[in-house]
Amino acid sequence: MGHINYQCLRGKIHAVAPAAPPTNPHLWVILEANGEQWFATINVRSDKDALGEPAGKSYLYYLVDADFDHPFVASILARPEGLSAVERSFAGGALDFQRAGLFDPNAMRVLPPDGPGHDGLVQRLTGILQLAKDQDCDVFFYGNAFMKDNPHQTDAAFGYTPQTPFGLDNVHMAQGDPQAINMRLRENGVWHDGASFVWDGRAQRMTAIFLSFQSQAWHTNDSGDPIDGATGAEAPAYDFSKADGALIMPPPRLAQLTSAHRGPDGGASVVLTNMSHDPLDLSGWTLVVDAKTPIDLPATTLGPGQPLSVTLTPGSLEDRGGVLMLVNPSGLSVHCAAHRGGDSLAGWSSSLG
Repeated sequence: MGHINYQCLRGKIHAVAPAAPPTNPHLWVILEANGEQWFATINVRSDKDALGEPAGKSYLYYLVDADFDHPFVASILARPEGLSAVERSFAGGALDFQRAGLFDPNAMRVLPPDGPGHDGLVQRLTGILQLAKDQDCDVFFYGNAFMKDNPHQTDAAFGYTPQTPFGLDNVHMAQGDPQAINMRLRENGVWHDGASFVWDGRAQRMTAIFLSFQSQAWHTNDSGDPIDGATGAEAPAYDFSKADGALIMPPPRLAQLTSAHRGPDGGASVVLTNMSHDPLDLSGWTLVVDAKTPIDLPATTLGPGQPLSVTLTPGSLEDRGGVLMLVNPSGLSVHCAAHRGGDSLAGWSSSLG
């Protein structure tokens, strides 16, 4: 497990500014909570890359979901003000980009910290957080709580530094680092990824911000270390041999989870579909429910476009919502998606995008 002191910082935005000096690849935020001020620092550019890499390799992946609808919303809103420890598990409401079905990695894109026309990651994140301040929204940062050793760390940006003993960093994916990087940083692990959330109480809407580095892998083992392979459940790659960087989409998924169903009697099933143009042998494939023990799929072959309904043990699907992950024989995630559950008396069906 990586050296991450995994915690959530909840509060109201007091101030936002690019880190100083400008070469520091972060956005700095001061939150107010319980009458105190806290410091959070968010990466807007990578400094993990080797010398000589194209500038574009330092751009971060980002995804902003302005209507984040996930079973974890309830646990996020239950977080107390200020800094609180997060249990590193699905049940504890911890975040894991690969295992929690938080978003579709295909939808991630990279963005320079300061883009053309003043539209870069710094400007986009500042705009979201400034609006959160103006509308008095609650903000939640998940990441690593570090003991501050510099009493003047943010003086250059804000004119002072909060006196609280901890700050929060690693507000981004914290797994999948190559071994050479992880030997230095010791951050790889599961169920301790960082992210930012903004809760608009008037609209009852959550905005989620997910960040990661291009150097990080999208398939990891139980220690958070990279696993080779591609299934289509990855973020796009970029070819920066030319200035702008050509977008290279992941391969298409061979199969996808399409729906989950729970009857009034507690009976449960999940439907998956062969998304390829060829027959698909499901021997060795598994379905993981709520990050628990894998369920072996039947050793059958699906024709192109053919669905398969997999019957689960009664009570397998939680009415409060949960996460389903389809895993191939190599142990790689092919599709991971959340469902929102429903009424236990009436039963429910949930589409899995």
